Amino acid sequence: MRFLLTVLIALLALTSATAVLGSPSTTDELIHEVENDLLPISAPKSELGRLANIRDRMKQYGVPGLSLAVVADGRIAWAKGYGVADIRSNRAVTTDTLFQAASISKSLTAVGALLLVERGKLRLDDDVNRHFTSWRIPPNTFTASHPVTLRTLLDHSAGLTDAVFDNYEPGQPLPTLWQVLDGEPPAHSPPIRVESVPGEQYSYSNSGYTVLQQLLVDASGQPFEGFMQSEILRPMGMMHSTFEEPLPESLLPSAATGHHAGGEPVPGGYRVSPELAVAGLWTTPSDIAGYIIQVQQWHAGRRGGLLSSQLVSQMLSPQIAYAGLGVVISGRGEGARFGHDGFNEGFESSMVGYIHHGEGAVVMANSGFAYMLIKEVLASIAHVYHWPRYGSANQWPPSASITQQEVAPVPRDMLSAAAGRYELDGDNVIRVFAKGGRLYMHWDHDGDAEIFRVPDGRYFCAPLTFSELGNPFLRLVLGAPNTVTEILADEGRRVLRRIP
Repeated sequence: MRFLLTVLIALLALTSATAVLGSPSTTDELIHEVENDLLPISAPKSELGRLANIRDRMKQYGVPGLSLAVVADGRIAWAKGYGVADIRSNRAVTTDTLFQAASISKSLTAVGALLLVERGKLRLDDDVNRHFTSWRIPPNTFTASHPVTLRTLLDHSAGLTDAVFDNYEPGQPLPTLWQVLDGEPPAHSPPIRVESVPGEQYSYSNSGYTVLQQLLVDASGQPFEGFMQSEILRPMGMMHSTFEEPLPESLLPSAATGHHAGGEPVPGGYRVSPELAVAGLWTTPSDIAGYIIQVQQWHAGRRGGLLSSQLVSQMLSPQIAYAGLGVVISGRGEGARFGHDGFNEGFESSMVGYIHHGEGAVVMANSGFAYMLIKEVLASIAHVYHWPRYGSANQWPPSASITQQEVAPVPRDMLSAAAGRYELDGDNVIRVFAKGGRLYMHWDHDGDAEIFRVPDGRYFCAPLTFSELGNPFLRLVLGAPNTVTEILADEGRRVLRRIP
């Protein structure tokens, strides 16, 4: 999901920056520009074009803490932390504060898989069942014409069950990875099986990276977290990163607490799951920036790295749709980029790096519904550092380009008409309510997100706008007298249906 925060929180503490590139005065000036050049994604007509400060936007979105790192000329130009790692203790975010990277974990997992390809232990286009020594993908009619391969696992085209995984508080019993793969208790997700011909279509798949996790265990002969630590994270210099969950006691003082939109801490501080390859990485923006730099260098042909330029070229090439191998590919030519977003309960993040230039950035937040703020920060960095063709029409997803949207007040009668409970995709119940003359959606485990009205009478809301919808606008459909009965995507597809 892509999310919006609307509830204000307490005054946010500011930590010191670390400057690595250029003279301190020059770097300080660039930092100042980035911090003050945020263009809000939405604004009333009277404020269109007015730039904003990063701390003010954090307050507006209700984000307790934010951390970022900027890559320029192939080096970390600077990194900086803002706000608090934990709203209860008021502990400040520093550049060493650990955040859950969520699905950015997939990009590092992909490096682990490609390293085993370099070493001849795996092949991109082999049937992966040849390399399992424990669990295997059950064959069926779909795999008869095309097997599941490492490539299809990495580019989300393996045709596997679209599973939604549970997460747990630290200390709660976890299912084993085998139990998740076979849908056995205490796992609540269905068995992971092939449901369409592998390689034929893209479908974002957490299930695929769960299978990949077991494949790396079998092919390396090591526990996943141990393999990633010794063979990927340490050699890449990512000394503030780990796939170990629950977090060791020694790392807890350095870890941010996850928060729901508006500042409520996630129970237990963060969530745990056995699907480490999917979303289990704890890290810092500087460590992820180091990953970006090394991928750029490997692609350019630097010798001595973990991966060859030939293999990285495949990694950074669209395999199917916009998917590379473990990364999302966007832009073209000089504007070609690789990256990934991440969404865990209480944590959201985004990274982007240029394929042919040493530019990029990483932004991480310890809050749900922080995605719009993250995109505003990335757009400011892009502007200040003159990123080529960032936010152009060929960027994926379409909604990621930062184009300011004029918003208008929600009519008073619509505030009352829309209030109620709605069903989302048959699985989730969303509560819509009015507060202070504004309209909000409440999402369990995430918090409150504002529903904005645009001047032509349509609406948008971040959790729906920045998800699967190519067209971000919504229509609120009046049925019974003064009652919204459903909320539709602008193309007419139902998104939310009112329930009693």
